[in-house]
Amino acid sequence: MTQSLRVGGRLGKYRLERKLGEGGSAVVWRARDTVEGRRVAIKVVNDSVIADWGRAAVEGEARVAAQLDHPRIAGIRNADWIGDHFVMVTDLARTSLDEYPGARRSPDLALSILADVAEGLAYAHERGLLHRDIKPANIFLYEGRRAKLGDFGTARLAPAATRVLTEVGTFGYIAPEQAYGRARFASDVFSLALTAYELWAGALPGWPFEWPFEGAQRFVARCPVRVQPVIRRALTLDLRKRWSDAVEFHEALTKAIESTASDRAKSKKKNRSGARAPRKTGTPPDPFVLEIEWFRKRFGRALDATYACHACEGPVSESMTHCPWCGTTRNSFVHVTRFPLVCPSCERGVRPEWKACPTCSRGRFEGNGKAIPISRQSERTCRRPGCGAPIDRFMRYCPGCKQKVARPWKVEGLDPCERCRWPMASRWRFCAWCGKKNSAAMDVSIGRRRRGRGHA
Repeated sequence: MTQSLRVGGRLGKYRLERKLGEGGSAVVWRARDTVEGRRVAIKVVNDSVIADWGRAAVEGEARVAAQLDHPRIAGIRNADWIGDHFVMVTDLARTSLDEYPGARRSPDLALSILADVAEGLAYAHERGLLHRDIKPANIFLYEGRRAKLGDFGTARLAPAATRVLTEVGTFGYIAPEQAYGRARFASDVFSLALTAYELWAGALPGWPFEWPFEGAQRFVARCPVRVQPVIRRALTLDLRKRWSDAVEFHEALTKAIESTASDRAKSKKKNRSGARAPRKTGTPPDPFVLEIEWFRKRFGRALDATYACHACEGPVSESMTHCPWCGTTRNSFVHVTRFPLVCPSCERGVRPEWKACPTCSRGRFEGNGKAIPISRQSERTCRRPGCGAPIDRFMRYCPGCKQKVARPWKVEGLDPCERCRWPMASRWRFCAWCGKKNSAAMDVSIGRRRRGRGHA
């Protein structure tokens, strides 16, 4: 009789902690190796798959996948029968791409993930192995936000219903020719390019895959110019015009990325060395630019507002949950934070000693066990019994115990927000801490902009 799997149960030396996902061919669990004392991901092949394909076929697929030894592929550490279950063990990822919004917020991070996966897929194609099921759920992110392609060894075993159409009339991430049973290397390339397109465009194209796709305008604005033709060729329906395999695709993508880096370096050098363009006579300066320049000089240092909002380019800090100029809550500090680590939930910087994110408190990470050091920004100490962790300026929660900071922070020269009582500049359109609208500042701003543009 097949052993039932449940949270807290044992499967050989592994204690099951949480079900991570379930597909047509297997169920994935987070488990703890009770012998080696580390957490792993365990893929348990479904009984129906074993019954349909047989034990030899299942073992054969795992044997082929285990031969893939590459840093951009989530390799199989162990494959074995435990009772009547066939189990494949891999390293535990931080998250999967479909559960990580940071890749959709940051175009550069999306490009980095694409490059990592393309490298791993090219390695597999060189050895004659198709993946057949490339999608965000099978791309995993590890330490340092490096990506690996997973689920080799079970994709071919999935029932036909899960390999063809995800819903009526929609191919999902599967290439059209693969949906009709004619998978080839170019099909994997199509699926990977479709995944990348969705990250940049925020939309998943569907049949008949004719340009311009849904979200094309956003794709063109966010995807590097030199990378765009590489992606568009990978999404061509005509197999004769598409990249034949991931080796070709990866080579073209690498050249495009190198050219993009070169273009950016030249642009930065030109901006630093080139003469400042003379201001057009008769054109008044943008009032918004004058406002943020005044704010930076007056309060920029006190609020640590050294970053620029991705939407309006107004000055913001990592501790702000809202942009005080446009109100957006989608600023990501993944690539600019001064901290060594990043909270996976709010994408603010964190220290390895912290047990919780002081901005959102939801970050799922564990401290390294060391005492939280006192920094130059530390101004308070947590009063919770048994904690006593130092609290830096503008922290919302204690990084040691998640206790919410009770007393609002204050800045000389700034009045408190009517809602949250945290410091708020009179010219802010929104409170940077709670998002409350400042109607007076909005009305003044509109009037200034109209006068600055020459309107009555």
